Amino acid sequence: MYRTTGLPNTRIHVADTLRGIAVAGIILIHSCEHFNLYWSGLSFDRALVEGLEGPAERFMWWLLAGKMYTIFALLFGLSFHIQNDNQAQRGSDFSLRFMWRMVLLFAIGMVNTAFYNGDVLVLYSLLGLLLPWLGRLSSRWLWGLFALLMLQPLEGIQIAAGTSFHVDADRWGEVAYPVFANGGLGDTLAASIRYGQPMTFAWYLNNGRVTQTLALFLLGMLLGRRRLFYDEGGNRRIWRRIFAGSLLAAVLLFAPIGEEGSPLRVMTAAWYNLAQTMVVVSGVVLLWYAFAGFRRAVGPIAAIGRMSLTNYLLQSILGTALFYNWGLGLYREVGIVYALLAGVGIVVVQYQFSRLWLKGFSHGPVEWVWKRLTWLDIPLLNRKIAS
Repeated sequence: MYRTTGLPNTRIHVADTLRGIAVAGIILIHSCEHFNLYWSGLSFDRALVEGLEGPAERFMWWLLAGKMYTIFALLFGLSFHIQNDNQAQRGSDFSLRFMWRMVLLFAIGMVNTAFYNGDVLVLYSLLGLLLPWLGRLSSRWLWGLFALLMLQPLEGIQIAAGTSFHVDADRWGEVAYPVFANGGLGDTLAASIRYGQPMTFAWYLNNGRVTQTLALFLLGMLLGRRRLFYDEGGNRRIWRRIFAGSLLAAVLLFAPIGEEGSPLRVMTAAWYNLAQTMVVVSGVVLLWYAFAGFRRAVGPIAAIGRMSLTNYLLQSILGTALFYNWGLGLYREVGIVYALLAGVGIVVVQYQFSRLWLKGFSHGPVEWVWKRLTWLDIPLLNRKIAS
C-alpha cells in the first residue's frame, strides 16, 4: 500500500507549461478538423492553399493527433497524486472528496459536450472515479497495471481470436453532423447533448482510448510519486534515459503496422503515441531545467496551462462559433491551412485572456468554481486516514 513520503508538493511550473502546450495543441488539431466537421463527409468548394493542404494535414496529424490528449491525461494523473498526497500529509482521506470532484467534472464535461461533441472530460470523470482506489496500490502494482493497459488487452484479445470489434458511430453522426452543419445554436446544443457522447465513446472504443487514458493517468501518478518533475536528485539523468528510449521507440514505430482500423494498428498506434508523448514531455523538462532562455521563451504558455479547464471549455465555444453553422460556418469555406491559421488565432486570444485574468486572480473562472464546489462543507466527505 502506498503511503506519503511527507515531502512538500510545491507548484510545478514545467507541468503548467506542458499543460499549456497540450491545450494549445488540442486547439490547433481541433481547428484543422473543423471541430469534427472535417470528418462529416460534407464536401464544399473550400478556399485551399495549393500544394500545402496535404503536407499541412500530414504534418499536423503527425505532430499533434493523439499526442496532446496523452500529455493532458498524464498531467491529470499527476494532479491527482499531488492533491491526494497533500491531503494524506494532513491526515485526510481524499477518496470521497475526489469522487465528488469527478461528479462535478462530469457536469462540466456535459456543458462542454453541448458545444463540441469531441469532449474528453466526461471520460476523465468516469475513469477518475477509479483513481482513489488505484492510488492505494504500491508503485510496483501500479507499474504492472500500467504495462497491462498499454498492451491494449482488448485489442490483444481480438488479435488472438482472429476477429475485430467495431462500434458503428455513423448512426449517430448521420443525424448529428447535418445539424452542426446547418442548424442554429439551439439545434446544435440539443444534438450535441443527445449524440455527442455516444459518438465520442464509440470512437474511444474503436481506437483503444479508454485503456490508453487510464494507463496515462497511472503513469502521471507514478512520475509524481517519483518526484520526477522536480529538479532534484538524479532526475535529469532519468529524463535523458526516457528521452533516448522514447525517441528510439518512436523511430521504430513510425511506419504504421497493420491495416487501417485493425486491432494491430490500434495497438501499435497507442505505443507510438506514448513514445512521442514521452519524447515531448522529457524534452521539455530537460530543456526547462537546463536553460533559462528556454524557460523565458516557452514559460508564458503556462498561463494557458494554469487555466486549462477554462481554456478547454473556451476553445469549444470559440471553435464551434467559428466553424459551425450557428456561428461563421467556416467549415464550408476553408481548408486545413486557413483552419490552422484560425486555430492560431484562437490560441492567441486565449493566451491573452489567460494572461490578463491571472494578473488579478490565482485561478481561472471555471477552476475557481470547481475548487469551491469541491470543498463544500459536506460532512460525508470529511474523512480521516485510519491509523
